[in-house]
Amino acid sequence: MKLQCNRKQLDDALGVVAQAAASRSTLPILSHLYLEAQGDCLRLLGSDMEQWVECRIPALVGETGATTANAKLLTDLIGSLNTEEVNLETGDRHQLILQAGDSRYQLMGLPADQYPPIPELESGTELQVPAQLFREMVDSVEFAVSREEVRLTLTGIRMEYDGSNLRLVATDTHRLAVRDAQIGDGGEPASVIVPLKAIHLLQKLPTSDTFTMQLGTHRAAFIGENASVVTQLIEGQYPNYQRVIPQEYTRRWVLMVDEFRDALRRAYLIAKSNANKVYLRTDGEKLVITAQGDAGEAKEAVDLVREGDDLEIAFNAKYILDVLDVLESEGVAIELTEALRPAVFKPVDRSDYLCVIMPMAL
Repeated sequence: MKLQCNRKQLDDALGVVAQAAASRSTLPILSHLYLEAQGDCLRLLGSDMEQWVECRIPALVGETGATTANAKLLTDLIGSLNTEEVNLETGDRHQLILQAGDSRYQLMGLPADQYPPIPELESGTELQVPAQLFREMVDSVEFAVSREEVRLTLTGIRMEYDGSNLRLVATDTHRLAVRDAQIGDGGEPASVIVPLKAIHLLQKLPTSDTFTMQLGTHRAAFIGENASVVTQLIEGQYPNYQRVIPQEYTRRWVLMVDEFRDALRRAYLIAKSNANKVYLRTDGEKLVITAQGDAGEAKEAVDLVREGDDLEIAFNAKYILDVLDVLESEGVAIELTEALRPAVFKPVDRSDYLCVIMPMAL
């Protein structure tokens, strides 16, 4: 292998693929990256045997070939250089020789044929997805993914495709976020659970207008123009989240998102020492927000348009703020029934998103 490439492009690619490498593993090869010179590009691959991230960057290739290098060392080294171009070639005993200006390094590698190849994806559903829309969909549900591995199926985002509509679902049993988008006009229906790490890797890929999503039985692939992510899926039974979504309400509050969020954020400063609990109650055409904590007490009032009788209910303020931070609307509608029943948060001018939040005891 012998090539020359742009240092900035290499640095950007390493910042993506190195995230997939395993920092701790019984297999030393998984802490390395795979580098291959082919045609007119340098192909980089990182993997922890559950996710594979591939990037390709333009290169002047003198000799084709492949080697590996420690992911962290190579990333840190390329990031610290200040030259425009970098020369890479393989040396004896799988070494990677790096030259940039007056700098020259010989990095110990491992045999390239030991690196785990990207697995074949079994036949499944394939659709074209607008990249920006997908990022917005992920952002609107990601906060509800469980970070606890007690229930593994909840540690990923469920993706459902019915031939025209793509739905993303996330829940940690305390809140549930659902986002829909009309994508595609055919294809086999599919339902998969994508690990959160794969989602984060996907968000780091270079931006493009669209990418190809392939949903198989055990794996999924997200393929862009010069980069891709392949991931093992989380297998298991996802909870029947439809049963959690209330189908009716007796009270409805409509508030301006910015005003509500600012008032709630201030009250949250007090509520942090008391399990983030804030109390919401209606008083005429006002929503009164109160909180108590070690630092004192808080009281805020914001305008609202209401339907139904008065109600007092308590929530984890952080859960509400997470929703308000991703709502793509000037107004939020909150649909409620009773103080101990879940509430539904929706944008007032759209029907493609909802978040169900369980209340706290008064």
